[in-house]
Order: sequence, then structure tokens, then C-alpha cells
Amino acid sequence: MKSILVIRLKAIGDVVLTLPAVNAVRQNFPNAKITFLTSKENAALLQGFREVNEVISLDRAALRSGNPLKVVRVFFRMLHQLRKGKFDLVVDLHGYGETAWLARITGAPQRWCGVHRTGHLWAYTRRIAPVSAIHAAQWHLQTLQACGLEIGTIRNEFVLPESALRDARVWFDQHELNPVNPTLYLQPFTSGAHKNWPLENYLAVARHWRQQGVQI
Repeated sequence: MKSILVIRLKAIGDVVLTLPAVNAVRQNFPNAKITFLTSKENAALLQGFREVNEVISLDRAALRSGNPLKVVRVFFRMLHQLRKGKFDLVVDLHGYGETAWLARITGAPQRWCGVHRTGHLWAYTRRIAPVSAIHAAQWHLQTLQACGLEIGTIRNEFVLPESALRDARVWFDQHELNPVNPTLYLQPFTSGAHKNWPLENYLAVARHWRQQGVQI
């Protein structure tokens, strides 16, 4: 394999959980160019993925804006990027209708996925049925293994470049936090109201860890 595309569009936490799988792809294809396709708002996160050579960001908000000019511009730009990549393999770690189309239009001869719905089977050359009650990171690894990759030592290193570390130091200083001490960052709201905890639950977590000496 010379060129591999990994797909995970959203959300922040779910993108982070693909890291062991990305490292496993690298272990199996040490000389391949690995490109990661994600939503525009998550693209900066990929700076910490050492094994990713290139990031393609998708402006999903523009695609859903209802503005025909924006939709056409974003769609054809994405189409050009996906076709230009000449990918030998697509690994879809999202597995929904949107990513099924994206995987298919790459023209890659190999397209792997843990498929959530049978209606998406047409998009892939290797399809693995989802497993319930399993952690997402483990599911990604099992998908790769079922598709023929060897899963050796699991690597989960997130390594920020120096530019991002400088920004982090500034942020810690602005909030009067010590960058040496353990720090817990709470983001209390999600994109779906049904996933939200009551605010008191977040405060309880904050109080607990503050008592353990963790910065909040």
C-alpha cells in the first residue's frame, strides 16, 4: 500500500479514539502515506497524530448550509482531493451513510469498514458487522484485524508539535494554571441534548478531582 485514507469525521473524542488504529495501520504499512479525513473543526486535533502525513478537512456546515454555491464548491473541492489522493486503501472508522459515499468516490480498490447499517454495504470491499458493548478504540482495532492486519503492541501516543505546546503554555498562563500539575478540562455540553449530564454532575466530578489535587 502506497497511499491510505483513514476517515473519521466527528466528534472530538471519537477522533481521538482512532489513534490506536492509525498507529496499527502505520505498523502494518510503514512506508505508506497516511491521510486522515475529518470535519473542519477537528482538523487541528490531528497535529497530535504523529503517523498521519496529511489531513483533509471537510466543511460539513457548508454542505448543510442550503446555499447552492457553497455546497457545489465544497463538494467538488472534496471530490478533487479524494480522487487526487489515488488511495490504495480506505479505512472508514465512522461507518455511516456520509462516509460510505466519501469512501466510494475515492475509487480506492480496497475499502474497509465496520458497517452499522446493511444499506451501506455497497460502498466497501471488506465489511465487518459492529459489536455491541465494546469500547470504540478496541472496535477499530478488531475491524483492522478482521480485515487482515496484524495488531501488535497498542500505541496510543498523542504528541503535540512545538507550536501547539507554545499555545498551550499561553493558555495555562492566562488561566493561572501550572502546566506541570495534572489538569482536567471539562467541556460540559455536547452536540446532542440527550447526551448531556445535569450541570451538578459535572460540578461533582470537578469537586472530586480538585480534592485529589488535580487542576480543573
